[in-house]
Amino acid sequence: MRQASRIGLIFAALALGGCGASPPPRYHALLADPAPLGGGGAAMLVEFLPVAVPQRLDRDGLVLGGGGGAPLDVRDNDRWAAPLADEMRQVVADALWRRLRAADTYRAPVAPGASPLPQYRLALRIERFDAVPGRSAAVEGSWTVRRLPQGSPAACRAGFAVPLPGNGSDAAVAALAEGAGRLGERIAASLGRLDRGEADPCGGE
Repeated sequence: MRQASRIGLIFAALALGGCGASPPPRYHALLADPAPLGGGGAAMLVEFLPVAVPQRLDRDGLVLGGGGGAPLDVRDNDRWAAPLADEMRQVVADALWRRLRAADTYRAPVAPGASPLPQYRLALRIERFDAVPGRSAAVEGSWTVRRLPQGSPAACRAGFAVPLPGNGSDAAVAALAEGAGRLGERIAASLGRLDRGEADPCGGE
């Protein structure tokens, strides 16, 4: 009888442990619908260097700002589908292709002068990528772009704030994705101005 009681207690403990198990992680992407490549070739080539991201944001879990000096809220059950640097890279590369038909050549380098297409180098650093539930999300970045092989670099910076009235992770991801998309569009616009020879490639829109 005592043996049966012990077995019953073991199964009860296992059942309670199962009830307290963490839910499986949910994965989020900044770019839900990448632009299709479509017909036709590239109009320009861009060596898009790896995106630099602040160390505090370089993690799998979604990081939300507490606001007012409160501690950061790291939601490990809500994770990025890829490292944040790669997520931002995809957003910007998508904007470059949609707006300018600019193809990223970082992983398949083309020597300057080896193609008749204009060639550029782009470097991006994310300065802010914050979401404060009930307030807003902020995405800021600085970047340099120059024509290869010997063009002068243009150094630009832009930031966007998106209202974030909700407290859930999905709302935070949506707001951050909107800010990231707007930054990607601004970067693509600066490259377009540089390609057209405008005096101020960084000019706002």
